[in-house]
Amino acid sequence: MVTFLSLTVVSAHDANATELISDNSNGTCIVSSAAVAEDNQILGEVDKPDLVVNITSDNIDDYFIRGRLKSIYAYATLCISEDIDDLGILTIKSNNVTINGNNHTLKNTVFSIEANGVTLNNITLNITEKFEDNENSAILIWRANNVNIYNTNINYIPPQDTTAYGIYSEGTKRSLNSNLKIINNTINFEGNNPSEGRDYAVCLEYSPNCIFENNTVNARLPLRTIAFDLTTAYLYSEFALAMGISNCNNSTFKGNIINCDVNERPECSFPTLDAIFICDSKDCEFIGNQLTLTDFKSYKNQPNYLYGLDIYRADNLLVEGNNIHVETSGGTFAAGTAYPIQLTGPASGIIIKYNEIFSKCNGPNIGIYSQNFNGENYITILNNHINVTGLAGNHSWALVAGIEAQDDNDIIMNNIIEIHNIRKTTKEDNLYGISYSQETKGTHSYKVVNNTVISDGYYLSHMLDADNTTVTNNTLVRTYKYADTNYDPFKRGDAIGKDTDEIKNNDFSGNRVITIFEYEIEQQGDEIDEGDEFNYEPPTNTGNHSNIINGSGISPLKPGFPGGNPLIPGSNSGGTINTGGNGNVGGFTNPDVADGDKGYIGLPDLSGDDGKSLSRKFNQRANVKTVNSFNNQGDASNSYNNLVSTENSTSSESPSVNGVTASGTISKSASSAGAAGSSGAAQESLKAYEITKNIVENGPYDMIRFIGLAIICELLLIVGYKRKETKNLD
Repeated sequence: MVTFLSLTVVSAHDANATELISDNSNGTCIVSSAAVAEDNQILGEVDKPDLVVNITSDNIDDYFIRGRLKSIYAYATLCISEDIDDLGILTIKSNNVTINGNNHTLKNTVFSIEANGVTLNNITLNITEKFEDNENSAILIWRANNVNIYNTNINYIPPQDTTAYGIYSEGTKRSLNSNLKIINNTINFEGNNPSEGRDYAVCLEYSPNCIFENNTVNARLPLRTIAFDLTTAYLYSEFALAMGISNCNNSTFKGNIINCDVNERPECSFPTLDAIFICDSKDCEFIGNQLTLTDFKSYKNQPNYLYGLDIYRADNLLVEGNNIHVETSGGTFAAGTAYPIQLTGPASGIIIKYNEIFSKCNGPNIGIYSQNFNGENYITILNNHINVTGLAGNHSWALVAGIEAQDDNDIIMNNIIEIHNIRKTTKEDNLYGISYSQETKGTHSYKVVNNTVISDGYYLSHMLDADNTTVTNNTLVRTYKYADTNYDPFKRGDAIGKDTDEIKNNDFSGNRVITIFEYEIEQQGDEIDEGDEFNYEPPTNTGNHSNIINGSGISPLKPGFPGGNPLIPGSNSGGTINTGGNGNVGGFTNPDVADGDKGYIGLPDLSGDDGKSLSRKFNQRANVKTVNSFNNQGDASNSYNNLVSTENSTSSESPSVNGVTASGTISKSASSAGAAGSSGAAQESLKAYEITKNIVENGPYDMIRFIGLAIICELLLIVGYKRKETKNLD
């Protein structure tokens, strides 16, 4: 009988195992030893091996009893094998369960995770109904640690006037949801509750050590009125949020894209929307996120109140490398806000650095606003780029500022702040780069150094009061290019007149004003080409070439130089470059040696041995300009082969040649030129009549032409005289 019962049990579960096994070629799961596992359960063995099962619409009731996963599937992996509709609430109370959606879609199906180590992965949830027993949440996490939500797409459009959450981690003070990981998910959430209840795309309560990373949250939400608790706010004070975070110490929010847009403007007092609200959380990081908050349902002259990142009672919070953009068509004079970052104390150890912050509205506006109304604030603001546009005026609430710090002790350094007024600015308007212009309690100390403020207004900074404060080495760049720059850009409040600086230990010196034109020039001058370093290597002189050229070594042929300019090395077809000297070097011959001849006909005697200077031959087709311009710079005498000296030349037309310019005029002082021949004797200065004499001696053909021209002129004079005499007789 025992044997029969055993065989019956094995046979039945063999059939069940076959039902669970599926092909893994398409990415579905395989159950490898399901029969053995279930036999062990029936036989009462304590060990529970891991299971991998495929879930379909036909067999899901085998694993979920009235929507609750059977406890025997702890440590199991359930693989969704097809799209399934209307499963309702699937509750998981067994530890270490993994549900892999294999990119399938569950319609109107939500999860309640109430166990440790549960993972949801690769699932798409399309939800249009409400699930009150699940807090109207697509994914509810309650009394659960080490939960992982990966690669999940949530598309949630709850019914009208319904409280709803996309992901809701509902921890409590006594039962924390620790070590929650929400990574690589997309949440599209449409809140349709303009009057009652709450709409949060993501809500994290008492979930310490949370990692919220690389997610995309697209939330469309109505404006609502905040229910402040006396003078402060808590998570329950908010009714519409893209993200709500409370009591989540040591959590990281990194690399996320948060888009929040207003979809309705109901009739309410102080219509408000926060994109992200964080409170009562310590040691958190908000790094590398892109946050956008827009409201185009509110129009100009309608006040609305927008806050990108709204922080209450947070210590040691790092806000770094984020891009925060807030923009609205709403706002009016002295009413409304569009603050990318708002911080309400008490808070300490807050660091806001390397962020790109942009905001634009038609009312008051501030890039970073902090106030200590509920407790002391200690904030450091470094290296941010802040661009703010709003409506500034002379009312104290008509404030447009890059930073308004109503704090106890702030460090504000190395920020670039750009502020604009939507109307023409007067000197009385509250338009500042960095300010404490709305009074709060306590003592206020600041270190404001090395900031650049680009402004339509007149002031870099304004402070009502300050103690132990330094505002130095800052620059105000006025956008009007003809603006006055000769004044102090720091605006003092009545409590900090110049006579109080020593008593209050304040320093407001060393700040400057420049125009936008001057700033642009400075920026261009600061641009540095960080390309590859250029190292010049001179070419190798493989042929032992030299730029010292001796013209006397060029071999001319009658009647002139073949191949063009005799001063160009290599123009002689019979040789190469001469490296200098008068000998036969480099293939050139030197027919004009120191033999006392007069050189070739019509050409100068390059040897100079006839004792006559080059200037005596300059009219004999010798191109003095060419010879003189080819100076040997390596020669201390500044001459070409010791034949030309130009040191005393005063003519702009041509240098002097041995005291005589190319135009034939005499220089102010004659320079002696050493002869190129062997004698090397100094030559005498020439008189004008000596030049004429030498021309006659050395130019017989010119003399013949001169005599012929004189005879012709004489004949013409005679003919002209005879004609005049005949006319007078008539």
